[in-house]
Amino acid sequence: MDRQAVYIYKLPDEESFTGIALDVHMHKGNLRYFDTNRGHEIPGKITEETEKGFAFISEGYMQGEWQFKVLTIEEFKCKYYKLVEGGQMLAAKLNTTEDLHQWYRREFIN
Repeated sequence: MDRQAVYIYKLPDEESFTGIALDVHMHKGNLRYFDTNRGHEIPGKITEETEKGFAFISEGYMQGEWQFKVLTIEEFKCKYYKLVEGGQMLAAKLNTTEDLHQWYRREFIN
């Protein structure tokens, strides 16, 4: 899990990734993240972790397995730009995944 990365996530029983999560980290047995509107803190545990994402078992809200994967510039330009106001223009301007993650941190975290 990389606190600097931007993730997309899929809730239990959903077929596709629908949410964006920033500043993702564990704190005292809770998964904490920010979704561009507000912060969340969900009790549970990480069950699997790779360089590209992780699985989280929620013991609170929406119990079950949540999937998180790093949002790439390719996925953003293809689909997830629609989740951001002015996303089409942003997708044309950004070239790398790191640029994308820096933009999200600058806009929503700092």
